[in-house]
Amino acid sequence: MTMEVQIIQARPQLRFAGNTGECDDCEEEQRLEDALKKDIEGDRVSLSSASLSHSALLEAEELADEEEGTSQQTGPKSELELSDEERQLLKELRARDAEVRAHEQAHLAAAGPYANGAPTYEFQTGPDGQQYAVGGEVSIDSSPVPGDPEATVRKAQTIKRAALAPSDPSAQDRQVAAQAAQLEAQARQQVKAEKAEEKEEATEKSSSSVEGNKESESNLESSNDTSQDNPFAKRVENRFNPSSITTGNLLNVIS
Repeated sequence: MTMEVQIIQARPQLRFAGNTGECDDCEEEQRLEDALKKDIEGDRVSLSSASLSHSALLEAEELADEEEGTSQQTGPKSELELSDEERQLLKELRARDAEVRAHEQAHLAAAGPYANGAPTYEFQTGPDGQQYAVGGEVSIDSSPVPGDPEATVRKAQTIKRAALAPSDPSAQDRQVAAQAAQLEAQARQQVKAEKAEEKEEATEKSSSSVEGNKESESNLESSNDTSQDNPFAKRVENRFNPSSITTGNLLNVIS
């Protein structure tokens, strides 16, 4: 597609002096007018596609330069260059940054060994070009201790303290504390069940021991009764009974 651009150059104006409506040399006037029209038509130029591409490239470069200049004008500013609204925003961002960092450090300190690394923050760029923390979190391991419900109770208590450590716990902090309390309750039930089982086992062992003692006593009594009915056993018993020994009687001593 070819675009035509019409360039009209200024031409001298011809004025004819004389009486109005009269023409001394009409043919010469018409010739000059036709020549002027022909020159105007000859001043029209056609741009090729290559010329148009080059023109478009120049326009794109000019537009990029304008955008770069605009971005430089809207870039980071010093505090002296800030408007009143920007100064107020900067003041709020700085206060929020300090609050967020103190909040997450409180979580981290109370979590102890159950914190999974340092806090992570969400940042916002201020009008001065600096990054300010506007949100954050601390990851805490809340899994139960395998095979040790008492340790799980202590861990859940630590997590609950860590969640409520900041002076102004958020809704998310309170939810974590509630989950830790639930974990603690479950672990306490497990501890109670294990202690009841241990007590039952100890009672069973004690009962078995008492029954064994009774059986031993019964066996001993049965043995005594048998020895009284057996003459030989009676003689053996009398052998070691001092009252049955008769002085000078060798048979009794041996019997």
